[in-house]
Amino acid sequence: MAWCENCDRPVDGEVCTICGEEVTVTEREPIPWTWRFFIVATIIYLIWRIYQLVSWLSH
Repeated sequence: MAWCENCDRPVDGEVCTICGEEVTVTEREPIPWTWRFFIVATIIYLIWRIYQLVSWLSH
C-alpha cells in the first residue's frame, strides 16, 4: 500500500485522491537486531515463568 506524505494517509493506487500528488511505494526497513533479541529474550522469560507456575501448582 502506498502512503501520501502530503495527506498523511494510505492510498490505493499511484495518485492520491485527495491532493492529486503521485505517490510511491516505500520499502519497509528490516527490524533491527536489538528488537529481535528483545522479543526472543521476552519469549524465553515468559516460557520460564510459565514453567515455574506449572511446577508450583503441581506441588
